[in-house]
Amino acid sequence: MTSQLFVNILLSALSLGVIYFLLSSGFALVFSLLRVSNFSHGSLIMWGAYLGVYLVEAFSNFTLGLVVSVVIVGFFLALVEYFLFRRLYGGNPLFELLLTFGLIFILDEAVKLVWGAALIPVNKPDFLKGTVMIYGEPFAVLRLYILSLGVVVCAGLYLLLKKTKLGLIITAGIENKEMVRALGININKVFTFVCWLGGFLAGLGGFALAYFTGLSPEMGASQLLNVLVIVVVGGLGSFMGAAIAAVIMGLAEAFIGFYLPEMAILSSFIVMFIVLGIKPSGLLGEV
Repeated sequence: MTSQLFVNILLSALSLGVIYFLLSSGFALVFSLLRVSNFSHGSLIMWGAYLGVYLVEAFSNFTLGLVVSVVIVGFFLALVEYFLFRRLYGGNPLFELLLTFGLIFILDEAVKLVWGAALIPVNKPDFLKGTVMIYGEPFAVLRLYILSLGVVVCAGLYLLLKKTKLGLIITAGIENKEMVRALGININKVFTFVCWLGGFLAGLGGFALAYFTGLSPEMGASQLLNVLVIVVVGGLGSFMGAAIAAVIMGLAEAFIGFYLPEMAILSSFIVMFIVLGIKPSGLLGEV
């Protein structure tokens, strides 16, 4: 393998890892604070894709369509937390499971009613078309955009969680909810905000994914397994662990796909077996 080809595969792997980060970060964040396994996360990804592409065309403005769609998906999950999740905290986990699976059926069927069940190709805007030369190899502008988007989102989340009062409250809530309540902080409002942020990230991940795979009602369900594997590999309850795991998954899929293309579909499970074999709690998970 030439150095130019290696750099090209590495950049492609990182862009794939960024997409996995965007797809899984919302689930990891919500689970880390609320301890709610939101299996409807895949459907939120799907809605972020459909709604984002539709609004981009409706507004004839890429940035406006993106921002409005992810904010709407965030508000939807915040409403679900306020009216549904909140009534299940500390209860039977089976009720959580039934609720989130019920949301899957509702959201998936709603997409089919509005846009149909057929695959819809997505046309990239002009500024995302073409390639740029990096180290002598062509690299898609779309992948470069995704990389940049991932860096911005990751930096924004880091600043929010580590450098703001709200972020410190969220972090403290993850460690000890009762302590936060004892300090007189309304933890329920924090829960609602985190769900909004989780929906926002799910919508953003779905929007990015749409420009690679097109739109289909199965796109969210097909990514849910990847999301769950990333969260387990990163360590249940660890947001940063999920971020690291997403990048590792992208690297593994790209390089295994290059050297052993018939094994590419198993790359995420190979990584999971290796990591959990060494550390059963995941990369940053607690025993």
